[in-house]
Amino acid sequence: MRRALVLALPILVAAVMSAAAQTPGGVPGSQAAATAADAETPAYVAPPTEHLFGDWWGLRTELEQRGIYLSLDATAEFAGNVSGGIKQGATSANQVAFSADIDWQRLAGVTGLSTHVIFVNRSGANDSQLFGDNVSPVQEIYGAGGDVAIHLVSAYAEEKLLKGQLDIAAGWMNVENDFASSPLYCNYMNNALCGDPKALPGGDIGHSAFPDAVWGGRIRVRPTPDTYIVTGVYGVNRDLYSQADSSGFDFAMPHAGGVYVPIQAAYEPTLGVDRLPGHYVVGFGYDTSRFQSFSNALPASAGVPVSSHNGNTQFWILADQMLMRNGPGDQDGLIALAGFVRNDPDNSTYAQQYFAGLLDRDFWHARPEDAVGLLFTYIAMSGTLGKVQAEQQELGLPVSNAASGIQTHEMILELNYNIHVYRGLDFRPDFQYVIRPNAQSTLHNAAVFGFKAHVEF
Repeated sequence: MRRALVLALPILVAAVMSAAAQTPGGVPGSQAAATAADAETPAYVAPPTEHLFGDWWGLRTELEQRGIYLSLDATAEFAGNVSGGIKQGATSANQVAFSADIDWQRLAGVTGLSTHVIFVNRSGANDSQLFGDNVSPVQEIYGAGGDVAIHLVSAYAEEKLLKGQLDIAAGWMNVENDFASSPLYCNYMNNALCGDPKALPGGDIGHSAFPDAVWGGRIRVRPTPDTYIVTGVYGVNRDLYSQADSSGFDFAMPHAGGVYVPIQAAYEPTLGVDRLPGHYVVGFGYDTSRFQSFSNALPASAGVPVSSHNGNTQFWILADQMLMRNGPGDQDGLIALAGFVRNDPDNSTYAQQYFAGLLDRDFWHARPEDAVGLLFTYIAMSGTLGKVQAEQQELGLPVSNAASGIQTHEMILELNYNIHVYRGLDFRPDFQYVIRPNAQSTLHNAAVFGFKAHVEF
């Protein structure tokens, strides 16, 4: 039944689009119902976005008046290390994404209901793997999309109740969509932060992230306008990042491992006469899956017993605060951001992550959408894993976790400048300096130059 519902969702979206386009003068249902629905809290609010082709010759406005919001965009990320690592070289990683958000309140008078579908196509290669780093890719857009023409990212329904104070979502979705993520994070190109902090999905497959999904649901409650609490339950798919589920359409999840239960509380104030926005988040996640001990990678002759146990924990604190306003938008100013993530080092290769950064947008009023970004990230690897890797080296065995030496910690410094080229088109030159690639002292620091180009059609 679940598979049939989700398979039918894209077809249903297409049918609704067609019906709305052919319905003269409005949408199905009575005008009175539509008017009443419009008076309620919107079921879906599209983010302010520029488009290369503008209004699509009137089609976009017509669709959005009916509650149909379509998005098509492309991203290319080029990166090349000019020094350091195993060898020098350059690669390009690419993504084309399509999303359809349907506001059923506006379309059919169903108060508070919206549906969301996202597809991507990914291609290219990863420069980090080229120079030997598997800890934090310098191109966040690479990977996890599968070698397929169309990869399903998510397909889920959302219901807003009590004028938006209660928000429920369920379907084919990922944890990152509602936990430990921020629209600020993808102002950077390194995967250490873009999406959500790398230590969360990298430290526990249960903390599923874009572009992969599982069956799940969450509930968000706003006790006050500037606070919320959100919790949910998500399946754990052990095939999530393997070729076994490269299309994103394997709804049966044959290798389910348990459930992941996150909870997050947030405070979102606006400070001072300039109403400077801030976001302060504390979160916790628990995975009920069974985890194997790192020492299981050692041969029986090493005298270490085979062991496993249930349960893994994650904890995160994230914050961002605008310090000075340059313009009217939520990102038009100087913004400081920072965060901390902790995993159980007996279960996760990523033990801890710290990051701090600055973003400054609209500082040059002649070019209000240009921005500069600076980010420092520190990732500490599991000490338990490190001990096993040391024993493997002594025994002359291959080292675990795709490493060629003992992994301890990695540091990344990123600096970029976003150039707003034209309506819907941005070009962002980027420099990254990777200290201890792959968290190893045996690899020389890597200097990486590149760019991120994004176009919203």
